Amino acid sequence: MTPADGTIDKASFLGGVPLFSGLPVAELERIGQQAKERTFKTRELIIREGESDRRLFVIVNGKARVVKNLGRPDEKQMKTIGPREYFGEMALIDELTRSASVLAEEDTHVVILDQLDLRNEIEKCPAMAIELLRTLSRRIRAIEATLIDTLGSLLPICANCKRIREADGSWTNVEEYISHHSDTEFSHGICPECMRKLYPEIAGKIIPKSVDKPE
Repeated sequence: MTPADGTIDKASFLGGVPLFSGLPVAELERIGQQAKERTFKTRELIIREGESDRRLFVIVNGKARVVKNLGRPDEKQMKTIGPREYFGEMALIDELTRSASVLAEEDTHVVILDQLDLRNEIEKCPAMAIELLRTLSRRIRAIEATLIDTLGSLLPICANCKRIREADGSWTNVEEYISHHSDTEFSHGICPECMRKLYPEIAGKIIPKSVDKPE
């Protein structure tokens, strides 16, 4: 529980979080001094998908829910996270925008590490890298399981046009099928071979000679 004054011993708390448990006491004290605390009310937005944000959050008490496409017709509830679990670390690694939103499922007290130089900390303590790899591995396994459950291991696909038969008997192209049955989104481009076939007059000007034609 959080003390009556709303503060905790952040160094001791972080020492019990898997990501930081391998750090020396002095390092925990240093990071703890930089950390902040905040309580988010029920349904309050903690992270918004698509925003640039370099904060790492660790839950002290309460629960938060990860949501994809918040407020859209295709909104998906991803998972619930609780005490001593952390989120937001991916933006510290790849420096991309937030991939999902996070909402407080109840009043949730968190420790916030703002602009944490995670790469520098990993160099000091390789055990952090191992913990992050474990976390990423668990997420990848969960994604694989979801794809197998969603898409199935055997898809009825047309040998000619490559469309896939839906449960209702209709036929859908591969892109639409995957988009409808998973969280995958597509960006579009055109491969060099198709560029040569469709736009031969400009293909030679924009495709490097080092890109060979397939045999």
